[in-house]
Amino acid sequence: MDVAVYNTFKEAKDGSWKSGVKVLGLKEQAVDWALDKNNRPQITPDMEKKIAAAKAEIISGKIKVVDYRANNSCPAQ
Repeated sequence: MDVAVYNTFKEAKDGSWKSGVKVLGLKEQAVDWALDKNNRPQITPDMEKKIAAAKAEIISGKIKVVDYRANNSCPAQ
């Protein structure tokens, strides 16, 4: 939320704000995974490396993330 709020206020200040739905994700640094003292012991260096690689592939578009909210049909189980 902090990125969305910051961007909205910045756009309002510079006069470029427009109403509508904005979708923010990894590329816009609006979401990410949390690695902190509580879960650090469960994440191995190899896991962290694989997570970073997957994140980079999502940002680059190599991995497509589907927004199931935008589609009323459920994927096959």
